[in-house]
Amino acid sequence: GLDGSVWFASEMKALSDDCERFIAFPPGHIYSSKQGGLRRWYNPPWYSEEIPSTPYDRMVLREAFERAVVKRLMTDVPFGVLLSGGLDSSLVAAVASRHLAESEGAYQWGSQLHSFCIGLKGS
Repeated sequence: GLDGSVWFASEMKALSDDCERFIAFPPGHIYSSKQGGLRRWYNPPWYSEEIPSTPYDRMVLREAFERAVVKRLMTDVPFGVLLSGGLDSSLVAAVASRHLAESEGAYQWGSQLHSFCIGLKGS
């Protein structure tokens, strides 16, 4: 804070009027006031600081993303998506919509994907 205190928030806008300086809180870390800052507390066995040398292949990325979305749509009840306005939720919605139109779920619940957006009238 402006008085030298340490504050935490999930979004910077919550503190923008009360703090001069912001520091990102990295995953796998804890804050210790006794040790004077952040320290790593969890080192998963698969974690590596090295940058992978595998060449970028957008089709491999696309297929992996689509498989991940479809895997989470295996359900026996209708489902929907929450649109945040960002690219991530838009891509998830596009893949889910295409999958729904091509699946048996379209016969049970209709081929239209239910979408929601918090804060917009009628959503």
